[in-house]
Amino acid sequence: MDAAMRERLILAGLTAADVDWFDSFGCDDARTPEPRPGEINDYRRREAALNASISALTFAERGRSCEGRLAAAIGARIADAEDEAAGEPEGDS
Repeated sequence: MDAAMRERLILAGLTAADVDWFDSFGCDDARTPEPRPGEINDYRRREAALNASISALTFAERGRSCEGRLAAAIGARIADAEDEAAGEPEGDS
């Protein structure tokens, strides 16, 4: 993660531990880990902070930004975990 992104995330309310979490998978949205039991609130907080950090961008700019891609990946992981908890098989709607 570059210094500018790190600063934006800290200003958006993420902690150093959160930044380290992103660094642990190289800020690669495709490698966003699945939440373990009890981590959903942390994932929601991180997703909200990422979205806050890019709130001034246009929709297209958000989609191209690392923060936007990470927020989408985290949101997808949350949805997958909620579906699994509700007993819905992955891929079903």
